[in-house]
Amino acid sequence: MAERIIVWSETAKLELKDIFEYFNFRNKSKLYSLKLNRIIQTELKSLLHQPEIGKKTDTINVRGLLIENYFIFYEINKIHIIILSVWDTRQNPERLKYIQ
Repeated sequence: MAERIIVWSETAKLELKDIFEYFNFRNKSKLYSLKLNRIIQTELKSLLHQPEIGKKTDTINVRGLLIENYFIFYEINKIHIIILSVWDTRQNPERLKYIQ
């Protein structure tokens, strides 16, 4: 079987972009955003080899992988790992839709 590929949903892309923009503005530098992006990309590569390492959620086929202060919610299918959302764990948990 061919190796899965990681695909980002538009929602997840926007959430990650917002996170990076927040830190760029707050820190007046892109340094932390670049570091965080590198960490996220490295951890996501591990999903390609072990897609079930994330914590199961209440939503069928959706798992969450904790990276730094962020839960990366993803869905696994035969050819893709779809990144659904990037959730900052410091937010109000009542707004989270993948864990009840």
